[in-house]
Amino acid sequence: MPYVNVDVDIDLDMFDDQELIDELEDRGWIVSEEKGKEFLDLSDHELDLISDLVMYAKPGTLAYEVYLKVRKGAT
Repeated sequence: MPYVNVDVDIDLDMFDDQELIDELEDRGWIVSEEKGKEFLDLSDHELDLISDLVMYAKPGTLAYEVYLKVRKGAT
C-alpha cells in the first residue's frame, strides 16, 4: 500500500498561548500552570475509597493532608 510522508515546519510564535491551550484541550490533554504535577483521573468511587482509608489520620500528618485534598475533590 503506498503512503505519503509529509513534513511541516510551524513556527509556534504564530500562535498565542490560549490558542495552543485550546488545541491541546480539544485533543483531550489537560493543561495546567503547575509544573511537575501529573493529573490523576480518579472516579468519585476511588476518591471515596481513599478518603475512607485516611479519614482518621491525625491532623498535621501527611495522611491528614491527603484526606483534606481528597475530601475536597469528592465534593
